[in-house]
Amino acid sequence: MKRIQLILLFTLSIFVTKQSTAQLILGPDTLCAENQLQLTTTVTNASTYYWGFCSAYLNNIPTGSSIAAGTGLSSPSSISMAKQGNNYFVFVVNTNAPRDIIRYDFGNSLSNVPLATNLGDFSNGVPVNAKGFELVNTGGNWYGFITGGSTAANSDIVRLDFGNSLTNIPTLVDLGNLGGLLLNPQDLFVFNEAGNWYAFTNNGFTGNLIRLDFGATITGVPAVVNLGNPGSLAFPTGLWPVFDGTNWHLFVVNRLSQKLSRLDFGTSLLNAAVDNDLGNPGGLFDAPRDISIIKDCGAYYGYVTNENSNTMTLLTFNGSISNIPVAADLGNFAGLSAPRYLTRFIRDRDNVFAFTSNNTSNSISRLEYNSCSASAPPTSTLQTPPPVTYSTPGLYNVYFASDEGLPTMQVDCKLIRVLPKPVIEINNDTLICQGDTILLVVNGPGLYYNLWDPVYNALPNYDTTSIFIYPREDYRYHVHLEFTAGGGCAYDSSVMVKVSRVVADAGVDRFVADGAYTVLGGPQISTGQEYSYLWLPFTYLDNPTAAHPTCTPLDVEMYIVTVTNDSTTCFAKDTVFVKTECTDIHLPNAFNPVSDLAVNRNFGLLNHNITKLEYFRIYNRWGQLIFETKDPNKKWDGTFNNIEVAPDNYVWMIDGLCNNGKRIKKQGTVLLVK
Repeated sequence: MKRIQLILLFTLSIFVTKQSTAQLILGPDTLCAENQLQLTTTVTNASTYYWGFCSAYLNNIPTGSSIAAGTGLSSPSSISMAKQGNNYFVFVVNTNAPRDIIRYDFGNSLSNVPLATNLGDFSNGVPVNAKGFELVNTGGNWYGFITGGSTAANSDIVRLDFGNSLTNIPTLVDLGNLGGLLLNPQDLFVFNEAGNWYAFTNNGFTGNLIRLDFGATITGVPAVVNLGNPGSLAFPTGLWPVFDGTNWHLFVVNRLSQKLSRLDFGTSLLNAAVDNDLGNPGGLFDAPRDISIIKDCGAYYGYVTNENSNTMTLLTFNGSISNIPVAADLGNFAGLSAPRYLTRFIRDRDNVFAFTSNNTSNSISRLEYNSCSASAPPTSTLQTPPPVTYSTPGLYNVYFASDEGLPTMQVDCKLIRVLPKPVIEINNDTLICQGDTILLVVNGPGLYYNLWDPVYNALPNYDTTSIFIYPREDYRYHVHLEFTAGGGCAYDSSVMVKVSRVVADAGVDRFVADGAYTVLGGPQISTGQEYSYLWLPFTYLDNPTAAHPTCTPLDVEMYIVTVTNDSTTCFAKDTVFVKTECTDIHLPNAFNPVSDLAVNRNFGLLNHNITKLEYFRIYNRWGQLIFETKDPNKKWDGTFNNIEVAPDNYVWMIDGLCNNGKRIKKQGTVLLVK
């Protein structure tokens, strides 16, 4: 039916059949998504190491695909799989004449599209209605055993001698009915114990268990021992052996009673069997045909083909193989069509495969447990791998192998539970005004520890869930959170605090001579379209909403400027003192009576604090007096006797009294232009 002889199986795929009880993988088994997991191994000085961090996990639902007709299949039933070196082969036997054997060459991966080769029927030597098919490697040579038949007359067992390679065309040796004890034999299991070769098969009609004793040479003619019906076998069709490290068990599916039997042999398969009727787990068996069991990651899983319903049943034994299994319906996930016999399950590093034959659709179905893509990195060949992270929550299987393909090969696995990232409650990125203080808070369900680091302008005790901060510029505040001890669920988060920096620079305090003006606002004042300005009071200012208004003071004044960022509403204020005093006479040095600007059309005092004039006189170049007044507010309009004078330089003389009592006498020239 399916199995490579157990000694070879232990060597090639220990993980499947005889996983080491030693713990080879060290490290945590629980963490949160996106956290780093560091694993190590107790294995040292191995020639090779392999880590698969997202390896196939058999608690998941398998996927499948059908290798359809056109490959020479004709009502296939018997099937077996083997690995030779780095290459995989599946052999299938047709039940329809001429009962050919089809070999599928998968190359170095069971996920490849196989090359089908028809090996023929060996001159009609393949048994009628072939069922059990076993491949064995011993002494460097390959052998195949096939059972079949439907009556006492045509029940038979044959041996295929491949020589040193499964790619050879084998020689068929007919072993016959072996004393007539074979009656519609169903399955086949070949094993070696204490240096001697044996095989189990089972008669469908009687339920009897038959043991074949080959002796020390597997090519010998076996003696036949009828072990009878241990008790609950009713048309048994599928056999599967399990060694739990101490005792042997043989699982049998019964097509007629639709039940599962477990035969317990103790420490030797040569002991008498103790029968256990396990019933129909979950009531899911429907004409069960075969069973295959795999031990993976410390747990046992069984698979049963249901010929009538075109489905497969998963049996989970939850710890010990002696437990009553829990059944689950896997449905038809791989194009099953009257599925017959199953190969063993084989782990190809991170993927697990098995095959079954479909009797009515002339196809075989590939059952796959594939590696996932949630880990980074997915694999490693280092003794100590780099830290691994998982992107999504779930239960993940880490597969480890050392000295692959050697007698010293060791394998182990470790289930990693990845929890969802906790909900982190933290301030949104925010904006504050320069000089303000804000409270930052971080929390989350089950928060174990947190630390703000580094911090900038924060009040003391900043390792709590909340801190007060007063930044003076844009700054990102980082916080480290741990939700479990040991850092297996730790995250870094941050808050960006932007600071709206508004500068109000009114300028330096200043003295302005009587009659002069000054421009307010210093060089640091914030400028741009997003800013608005207000100077108070409005007195003596030309534009109190400008960044730099002109001030023409008459006395001492304090101005307050408020600069506002209209987009953030942040504002700043500053003050400036402006002082004025009558210490000199201020007159323009030119004027234009026909200027577009009214202020430039007359010539007169700019002072505001001259309280009395003794005289204000203007002379032309010939010394003729053309203008005179004692009124400080009166100005010359550029005429004499109401007649416009010519453009020229004119001499002025003034004698006045300031409001502070100071008397000022002064003269100068003014240019009249047109």
